[in-house]
Amino acid sequence: MGRRPGFKKGRLLAAAILSVVFVLRAVSGHPCAGCHSKEVQGFLATPMAHSMGPPGREPSGTVYHSISGTRFTIRSSAEGMIQRMERGGLASQYSIAYSVGSGAHAVSYLIQVGSHLFESPLSYYATSGWGMSPGYEDLKAPDFYRAVRPQCLFCHVGEARPIAGTLNAYRDPPFAAEAITCERCHGPAAAHLRNPVPGSIINPRKLPPRARDSVCEQCHLDGEASIPNPGKEMSDFHAGENLEDVYTVYVYESSRRPEHANALTIISQSQQLALSKCARTSGEKLWCGACHDPHALPKDPVAYFRARCLECHGEALLASHPKPNENCIGCHMPRLPAGQGEHTIFTDHRIAIYSPRELAALRAPSLVNGSAPASNDDQLVPWHNPPSQFAQRNLGLAYVRVGRQLESFPFIERGYELLSSASNDFPDDPVLLRAMGQIISGTKDEAQAETLFEKALAREPNSAAIYDDMALAAAGAGDSKNAIQYLEKTLQLDPFLVAPYQDLARLYAADHQLALAHRTYVRFLKAFPESIEAKRGVLHSSEGSAHP
Repeated sequence: MGRRPGFKKGRLLAAAILSVVFVLRAVSGHPCAGCHSKEVQGFLATPMAHSMGPPGREPSGTVYHSISGTRFTIRSSAEGMIQRMERGGLASQYSIAYSVGSGAHAVSYLIQVGSHLFESPLSYYATSGWGMSPGYEDLKAPDFYRAVRPQCLFCHVGEARPIAGTLNAYRDPPFAAEAITCERCHGPAAAHLRNPVPGSIINPRKLPPRARDSVCEQCHLDGEASIPNPGKEMSDFHAGENLEDVYTVYVYESSRRPEHANALTIISQSQQLALSKCARTSGEKLWCGACHDPHALPKDPVAYFRARCLECHGEALLASHPKPNENCIGCHMPRLPAGQGEHTIFTDHRIAIYSPRELAALRAPSLVNGSAPASNDDQLVPWHNPPSQFAQRNLGLAYVRVGRQLESFPFIERGYELLSSASNDFPDDPVLLRAMGQIISGTKDEAQAETLFEKALAREPNSAAIYDDMALAAAGAGDSKNAIQYLEKTLQLDPFLVAPYQDLARLYAADHQLALAHRTYVRFLKAFPESIEAKRGVLHSSEGSAHP
């Protein structure tokens, strides 16, 4: 696993003929370069063109995670990258398969186990070097087995190739395109490559404002939850469509108010820009492309963006401004710490006038803690309304998802009410059924939860995730027999899920079936031969311990 999987020649040739779906590091051979060589050459110098790549660009280093007592060692070279982990007298090491991120702000890393992709607990930050990845900081036993789902990769790769019905399994190779390609903003290119006539490819500048903005919002609008419409995935969105025709992004109602000084989130540039007075008074003329050229990086950013500002503000501003020749964005779009990752710095797109005191407040640690409601009565609202028939369903799913993240019972309760009302219109929707079943599981009503999960299974009969849900519901109700049965089925369908092994071993041990508990840890270690937790489980269960 030390080298990344390569493309097969036949697939590469077909992709080159039909579509722009592969990683290109040079203009030569690019299917768009024959007509658009300048744009291709410029784009290949941008961070988007390097959103995923081979590991080994970052330096070697070490990280000590004090909460878990884990020491990480990173060895990086031209041949690739090895990350080693030591905790509690046990060690493991992993060959990194892919690096995710251009390095402009940060780089994260993926390992590959069989056909499954998992995230490393380590990231490399442009401002601070090696550190824990977001979400790993407070874990008591960080490991390399956070499943990388297709929606996690949507904004970071050109085109992933997931295996339907699985959590994080991908075809070989996992990506038809690694880094972002032309198609992300210009739509499917096959027809245009066959017959490059006007109208056969999308030009975002010529789209209606809503579809135009959607091109950028697919990756630069974060929100609190993104909910695909029934039967859709986020990757089904293509340039030229409205985002909400595929999935709905939900934000806090308070964050739609320009006066709400919320902390920055990592990829909320679109939301910030919409809050700005410049955008609100522009008559939909101010959009990302008014200032940014995705095909090139400005050689002199200060002069370039100052010129963009003066296109609207002009000579009248120069005559009245106290510092007319200064850096506009340096004062009005300061670089601030991102709320969901204190290691990173992002440009504030709210285009405001800040006093020194206000800037200091924005940079205060109290605002660098991620997103949260402004008040107890804050509500989730769609960034743009989905089709009306999906409004209640999608909002309910958003409340449930955010409620779990915040451990907010009122949000979860609100989500359940909305989903219950919507269930008559979507009686066979597995996403809705699973969400309701998971909530019911918390009430220990195993029978009702099982009914909902069985309805979901009727639509997705080979879903390991649904069987895992059923196991948790049974275990929560004290039904260890059924919980064991469902966990065994879960692992039969997908043997590369970490938590079910641990849950199953604990259930066997609690039932005094220590031999089966040990056998489960052995299976766990066979699937994940470098897992410290699997190694510890085998060691302790062989000694007769019920709780490794």
